[in-house]
Amino acid sequence: MMNLNRECFQKLLRQEIKMVWENGVCCWKMFGLSNHTPGTLIRRPAFLLFSYISFLLDNVFYSRFKEINVENPIFITGHPRSGTTFLHRLLSQTQEFVCFEFWHTLVPSLVARNFLSPIIRLIEKKRKDPLLIEKTGHYISLSSIEEEELLLARCGNSPMVSLFSGLALGDDDYWDLFYFDEQHDDLKYETVHYLESCLKRQIFYLGREQILGKMPYAMLRYKTLLEVFPDAKFIYMIRSPHEVVPSYLSLIRVLLDNIWGLKNIPSSRADAIYNRAYEQSIRYYRWVETLENKGLLKPNQFMTISYSLLKTDLTKALTDILAFTGLNISDHLRNIIQQQAEKQKTYRREHQNMPLEDFGFSKDRINRDFSFVFDRYGFDK
Repeated sequence: MMNLNRECFQKLLRQEIKMVWENGVCCWKMFGLSNHTPGTLIRRPAFLLFSYISFLLDNVFYSRFKEINVENPIFITGHPRSGTTFLHRLLSQTQEFVCFEFWHTLVPSLVARNFLSPIIRLIEKKRKDPLLIEKTGHYISLSSIEEEELLLARCGNSPMVSLFSGLALGDDDYWDLFYFDEQHDDLKYETVHYLESCLKRQIFYLGREQILGKMPYAMLRYKTLLEVFPDAKFIYMIRSPHEVVPSYLSLIRVLLDNIWGLKNIPSSRADAIYNRAYEQSIRYYRWVETLENKGLLKPNQFMTISYSLLKTDLTKALTDILAFTGLNISDHLRNIIQQQAEKQKTYRREHQNMPLEDFGFSKDRINRDFSFVFDRYGFDK
């Protein structure tokens, strides 16, 4: 298997430089000389340079990480707001598997991480408030377990950047980032090998072996991921579009407000971002259906878990998952899962999703646009 060599890394670096530049241009056009622009034109390029140098230094000071093999990775995937975060954090809270804390995704380099670790811990100790609270629909702190998707967003090759970075403020929908498996071979393989190198570093850093990752957009990379990780397994979370779409749009609105301030974004631009996310949702489900129709979703490597099963019978859902993945979990984690299963019966979410109409959509439109999802999975219209 090809490692992330210097030439490969430089090609991927060009993609990141391109995204940083376009990000800065979009912010400049939207905000001019405001507080947001220096961050994109100065801080991001500086951080990119720091990351590039620290990655190279890893090969000098921690070269043993390159000898590690990534074996039997498990990816929790599914459209955002389908229960992927809940499942991932439930299984990872006893620290038995290879996962990333939020700040790890920002600093995947071992050299940089060991340099910054005392500073990060000091910041976290002094800062009592999380970066995002539970009421927003997605709790984030520096040490909370987060998704590997952020690693690929960081290098500019994830659909996330078209919704949450400065690129969201432009007119381009960036469908080339969305249809990952259709990208040029050089870019898509280099991106996945970059992911592989980050996973190797994390195995080395944590001293664990079993990877339990969360990548909502892994299905858009399904074929490429299997070529690089032929023994990978995918847990695909599925939830009714009537629940997913308003939850997803509500989260996007919260994040846009946290990142840019909604008052600073013209309503027409915000509406364009919501429409982009809505169209991405339709295409996401269609992409998975195409993989299914082509017979590419093999039952020994791909399983579907419904969000409703997590809510109504968590014990059965985890029993099925453990049987499929072969994961060995501690008695301590089993007890936690059992306790959570009891809580699920009376669970009420803290955050409230905004009505679809506030985003310019309706239930009837969802019934039409996602009819193929309702038909396949039997969701109530």
